[in-house]
Amino acid sequence: MTLLGVLLVAAISSQITYYLIHHKHWPTVRASAFPTLVFVILLQISGINWDGTLQGAFFGATFVGMTDKSRLGWKRVLIASMVFGMIFTFLIPLARGIGGGLGAAAFASCSAVYFLTKIAKKLQRV
Repeated sequence: MTLLGVLLVAAISSQITYYLIHHKHWPTVRASAFPTLVFVILLQISGINWDGTLQGAFFGATFVGMTDKSRLGWKRVLIASMVFGMIFTFLIPLARGIGGGLGAAAFASCSAVYFLTKIAKKLQRV
């Protein structure tokens, strides 16, 4: 259930952030912070508590949603958020005590999707 919850939360938060930035023209920090605040408040009201796991996944995936639309469209942001969710679930726990894990995971997931897309396009031309 944890992985499914993280993937769902990551997909939703990255899409909300991407939408707020590229369609509603919100500043990136506000487009990340406001949905995260609302999400945390909703979790507190509902009584759901996974020791900060869902909150961390939501906040970290907003970094994925901050990507420029010239690099990743909303579909690729969705894919990158799934990659982020996997990194968040399986690799970040191994790096406890190292700062910047959420940003690094978001960067790695966006970069992987971006470069795999570039490679796939080049292979299609061949």
